[in-house]
Amino acid sequence: MGSREAAFTYAITATGVAHSVTAACSQGNLSQCGCDWEKQGYHDQEEGWKWGGCSANIKYGVEFSIRFVDAREIKKNARLLMNLHNNEAGRKVK
Repeated sequence: MGSREAAFTYAITATGVAHSVTAACSQGNLSQCGCDWEKQGYHDQEEGWKWGGCSANIKYGVEFSIRFVDAREIKKNARLLMNLHNNEAGRKVK
């Protein structure tokens, strides 16, 4: 039977994987991903160029977490739906 503790464990595991992969991407430790290039520096008319640095590629981290963490849920039952819900809840809270 599911418990609050199990729900928390699923949520924290899913968000932990997403966070770790996101951090590894930003640091250049993974060859499959890198910075989020949608969020870069910009030019301000009054102040000139503003550096945005390497933005974390959160989208890649979350997608990896979905493929990796959710893959272990193979039985089609109520517990599967609950575990998938808890995984997603953790990823949304990050």
